[in-house]
Amino acid sequence: MRFQALERCVRSLSVVGLLGAAVVTAPGLGALAADSLFNVAKVTVDVTAKDAVAARAAGMAEAQMRAMTIVLGRLLPPGVQEQLPELTKEEVEQMVIGVAVRKEQASTTRYIATLDVNFNEPAVKRLLAAYAVPFSENRAPTIFILPLMQPAGTGEGEAVWRQAWEDLDLSHSVTPATLLPLRTDVDPGTVAQAASGDRQALATLNSAYGYGSLLLAVGQVKDGTFTTRLVGEDGVGVMDFTQSESIGGDEKAAVRKAAATALAILENRWKVMRSGGEMPAQTVYEESPPPGMEEAPEAPAVVPRNVVALVEFSGLKDWQEIRSRLAQMAGLQALEVNSLSARTAAITFDFAGSLDTLQAALGQNGFMLDERNGTFVLRSQ
Repeated sequence: MRFQALERCVRSLSVVGLLGAAVVTAPGLGALAADSLFNVAKVTVDVTAKDAVAARAAGMAEAQMRAMTIVLGRLLPPGVQEQLPELTKEEVEQMVIGVAVRKEQASTTRYIATLDVNFNEPAVKRLLAAYAVPFSENRAPTIFILPLMQPAGTGEGEAVWRQAWEDLDLSHSVTPATLLPLRTDVDPGTVAQAASGDRQALATLNSAYGYGSLLLAVGQVKDGTFTTRLVGEDGVGVMDFTQSESIGGDEKAAVRKAAATALAILENRWKVMRSGGEMPAQTVYEESPPPGMEEAPEAPAVVPRNVVALVEFSGLKDWQEIRSRLAQMAGLQALEVNSLSARTAAITFDFAGSLDTLQAALGQNGFMLDERNGTFVLRSQ
């Protein structure tokens, strides 16, 4: 690779910009690393073109297009993104406010890089408003993920599996997560039992780490298949889910794909829960469970349901009091105000239980919840 040409290309693009987007090198990463759904980190590109300048421009454009797809996937409910018309390269570039270079290599015709792309939040929201599509910025609580391989001690396989998770953009995800190392002071037998779904071992392991919601990402290679088991607790609740994929001719690529698929499963569970839909809470196998990863019996988790309601009030002081009381109600979670007018407010919140239970709980706190023309209306008694 010839880096002199790359350095000239960096200086050139930094001056003229990429349709208004600032390009910064690794020391400037901190400015783009804010924990936001509108930032996308670790986008990898490998582009070949007629010369170094064209290859880098094409790589930047590809990274921005892919990053926009990721941002829309975070914000939109499942299935909505496919209904949008395909955005042009120019439309996407106009919403980019910064591109940070984590690492890059270039030759006379090829550009390989890992980039962070930062979007203008108001511009993205205006785009979604123009297409009149619903979106949500609500994020799951941060969880802690411990990548493991079975059987344990597989050396390079464990390193490849962990690297696959480290290459994911976990911090900006709709289900943010932090990776944990496997501690040497934890009993290997407890780890093995937890990886197989043993609830007591999971509780012991969680207590040993002492952070919060712990999810084990257990990988296993067998008979040309890579199996991922997600067991523990995510932002939705108790989880035990298994996905298997054929390895094909490139095991490392299959492992990277498995990690990306696992993150997509976590994000989809959260978004489905937020929309009030059903989701798999138990283990799902394409075929029979692989040896050593048998399913453990588990009680189904109680899943909160998303409630949309219109709050009626007499004035600002009344609304402030109502909002304060709702925020302090036991069992009512993730209260959001979607719109506010002089006499009404559109809100959403989570509540684990039936409608009757919700109405009873609200009644005990001085509220009435009725249905009017298909809309829940909430007001003080």
